Amino acid sequence: MKRDAIHRFDTAVDLIERGLRVSIVSHLTGLHPKTLRALYRELQGRSPPSGPLPSAAAILTTRTAQAMASLFALCYRTVGGTGIFDQLELQALLTAYELYRELVEALLSEISPRNPLDINAAWVLARDLHTGAVYFRECSHCAVQFLCALESLSPPDCPICALRRRERR
Repeated sequence: MKRDAIHRFDTAVDLIERGLRVSIVSHLTGLHPKTLRALYRELQGRSPPSGPLPSAAAILTTRTAQAMASLFALCYRTVGGTGIFDQLELQALLTAYELYRELVEALLSEISPRNPLDINAAWVLARDLHTGAVYFRECSHCAVQFLCALESLSPPDCPICALRRRERR
């Protein structure tokens, strides 16, 4: 029992250091939000952010954001396999997010800076892949797999092809 409590606390520290929101850490560890808010202040030196998490549809509002989210989701699926559709795989999410950040940093050094996904948006996407609120589609033109959200206002078209068309103009 004591070992389990230590493991949950250590997990909470790791997740908060990575920037995950208190609500997510509480959900994953079962620790009380009040305890986690104090831990967040101790580790981050500031109060934790408040407010609701964004929806997947809110994350996928632009073609660039959709391409970035698709890159993360493909990393997550590669690391976690098909099990990500059955349950949220925390270790796969963390590993995939690190890989995603490395890829984005390499890409962003070549192009103008953009805001990559944060770890909380990555968690929302992983959660919504599991629930089916976001899903992969394959472009009939370029064969790239990309993310779409059920409740998105954006058309379910390939963000890569859309960005290519925009660049040609």
